[in-house]
Formats: sequence, C-alpha cells, structure tokens
Amino acid sequence: MNKLLDYFCDLRNLALFVAGMSILALGSALVMQYGFNILPCHMCYLQRKPYWATIALGIAGLLVAKKSPRATFVMILLAVAAFMANIGMSAFHIGVENSWWKPLEGCGGEGATVPEGLTIEELKEWYKNRPIIDCRVPGFVLFGISLTGYNFLFSTFMAGFTLINAIQGYKRVKTASKT
Repeated sequence: MNKLLDYFCDLRNLALFVAGMSILALGSALVMQYGFNILPCHMCYLQRKPYWATIALGIAGLLVAKKSPRATFVMILLAVAAFMANIGMSAFHIGVENSWWKPLEGCGGEGATVPEGLTIEELKEWYKNRPIIDCRVPGFVLFGISLTGYNFLFSTFMAGFTLINAIQGYKRVKTASKT
C-alpha cells in the first residue's frame, strides 16, 4: 500500500493520473452518447467542460514536472478546482433531477433518440434541429443512481484524492530540495 501512495505522491504520476482519469470519464460519456444513444442534456454538456480542463492541466503538469515541480503543483491544484466546480454542477443537476429546484434555462423538452440510417448530411441537419433533452429526466440510472450522481461521486473522489496526494507530493519535493 505504501508503494501505491508513494507512486501518487510523485507529482508527475499524479498529473498523469488526473489526465488519464479525466480522459476515461469524458470517453465514457462519449461512448454512452454515441455508442448507446444516451443523449446528454444541456447540464450534462456543461459537466463535461471541467474534464477538458483537467485533461489539459494534467498533460501540462506532466510536461513541466521535471523543470518546475511548483508549476506542476499549481496545475494540479487548478485541476482540483475544476473537479470541485464539477461537484457543484453535478450537485445542482441532481437537485434538478429530483425536483428540488428549477433547471437552468436551456433545459427542458422531450428526450430524443438519434434516428438510424441517416446520411451524414441528414445527421447534421437532425443535430441542428434536434429536440432539447429534459435536464429533469435522467438519461440512465444504475442501482438507483443517475449518471449525474456517478459524476458527483467521481468528481468528489478525484478532488479529494488529487488534493491529498498533491499536498503530500509537494511536501516531498520541498523536503528533497532542502537536502
């Protein structure tokens, strides 16, 4: 167990982990959308943006890690902030799904499925004129938890795990530079 913790306390490895897990999360969303026809609502699209940021921050942190561990640490902290923003967005979306409060403007309408057998031009036209997906209706539920709920749990794990290991990793870098 100690070797595993040591691995993630290395800021390079942590930056790679942040980018990799974010790619996994975003890739999963895209597979569900295009592979299984689970169409995202407006709020689901918004919840993808922090993952794009954490991918970029993780890769950038990895690239500068040898030259500037401090810059990597800052990029990892920015990734933690992006995960925390995603926690807030997904918590709000969970509230919308449970009718605790009203959805954002741009949410609503009836769900839609992508028609089969369309040409590329017909698909582009359908996409431009597609129905707006209702943010109040989960696209998929597993074990009583919507995809938004899983996003909340994943983002919470990533924020906590990343922050704890970033702090430990930075302490190690500072200690090593003093000797």
